[in-house]
Amino acid sequence: MQEALDLLLSKGTVKHFKKKDYLIEEGQVSKKVFFVKQGVVRHYLVTHEGNEKTIRLSKENDFFYSSIVSYFTNEPSYIFCQCLTKAELFYWNSDEIEQLFIDEPNLGDLKNKLLMNFILEKHKKEIALLTQSAEARYKEFFDANMGLFNRIPHHIIASYLDIAPETLSRLRAKKS
Repeated sequence: MQEALDLLLSKGTVKHFKKKDYLIEEGQVSKKVFFVKQGVVRHYLVTHEGNEKTIRLSKENDFFYSSIVSYFTNEPSYIFCQCLTKAELFYWNSDEIEQLFIDEPNLGDLKNKLLMNFILEKHKKEIALLTQSAEARYKEFFDANMGLFNRIPHHIIASYLDIAPETLSRLRAKKS
């Protein structure tokens, strides 16, 4: 699988982004796939009440579609995708990456694996939100992403965990 990844990265374009740069905004159509070489990117939406809800965080070695639903439906995105830190990203335009997936059979397998990982990640998060306490979600996130606490604002982590920032502070203090 590493060979396929190396081949895909060799065909990508590297671009540096500043903190707070947007990769896509609500209403735009997603036409790019990204790989995080360095940095953290958040995927969020704005509720009817005007609150931002973080639905995904992408960090080093993550692949992501700027808006997966928009990418596959060719409809305007309902999410925003924004750099939380300075970021170095590889990217591919939809036409070029889809052609690569056709031309290189190993890349097709990689695409399937990446999509499966995305689906499993999304499913686990949805189930956790329905079945786990805030404390259990925090512990699981902390164990897997401890380094993010020093890199991104804590209110964004709280939003991702679907808890109030005050609850996150209390859970962090309890863990210490």
